[in-house]
Amino acid sequence: MIGNRIQKIAIVGGTFDPIHLGHLKIITEIAKRYEKVIVIPTGEPWLKAVKPIATGEQRVAMAQTAVNSLNLADQVQVSAIEVKRKGPSYAIDTVNELKLIYPDAAFTLVLGSDAALNLHKWHRSDELQKLVEVLVVKRPSVEVSQFPEIQIDAPDISSTVIRDKVAHSKEIAELVPPTIVTFIKEHHLYGSQR
Repeated sequence: MIGNRIQKIAIVGGTFDPIHLGHLKIITEIAKRYEKVIVIPTGEPWLKAVKPIATGEQRVAMAQTAVNSLNLADQVQVSAIEVKRKGPSYAIDTVNELKLIYPDAAFTLVLGSDAALNLHKWHRSDELQKLVEVLVVKRPSVEVSQFPEIQIDAPDISSTVIRDKVAHSKEIAELVPPTIVTFIKEHHLYGSQR
């Protein structure tokens, strides 16, 4: 709590395999609306058919490296809370843990349009929605959700496309920060040969 005020914290989760300029634009815009933004790479995303290629630790490191480039260190924090937890990653568990760390905070779960449409499938979804506000970053091609929505002019970039480009030795410099290009090469991720 800041004085007698409740701190407003946004949670931006994702696989971040890898984190890219679209994610960073969303994080930057969300940081303008909230006192604190916690970026959380998922541990074991149980609803995704395809498991992440980079390890949880690598995805946290990439997220931290990319977030460092935003110069928002006082406001945006990367958390390994899900990566450190064993078993499937459930947002409800993460929110309950964060409430212990920040007992006087009001949390907003920031979701993309696709995730918002599937929120009802999430583990203990009804309980989760009682603990957090939900804010949807609207994707133009996806139908309107039942939650408050904002439009962010983020580049339409897909981590899948980035991984595919790396696997085929194509340039990704226009899709990710330079530090992430270096990280991918140094860790030979996604079939990187260089």
